[in-house]
Amino acid sequence: SKNSDAYEKLLIEKVLPGLRGIAGYRGGYVLRNDEPNEVEFVVVNLFDSLDAVKQFAGPDYDTAVFEPEAKLLLQRVEPTATHYVVRASTI
Repeated sequence: SKNSDAYEKLLIEKVLPGLRGIAGYRGGYVLRNDEPNEVEFVVVNLFDSLDAVKQFAGPDYDTAVFEPEAKLLLQRVEPTATHYVVRASTI
């Protein structure tokens, strides 16, 4: 959809590049799944530590962070962010 493409462009051209300036940010992924009735995005960002996450998201780091223009493009958003500790990687 038009909004999905615009949201993907926002993520790739503004959101991810904006994160590069945060100490401890190690990159991210934009995952997209086009279903018949909706398009789902999952954004995975990698940080060195929870302190680096807090620098990005603030003290209430469990609340998902969205650009104001992103909320205009999305039908629904997940209100919380889930954080995981990497235990193994093949990268």
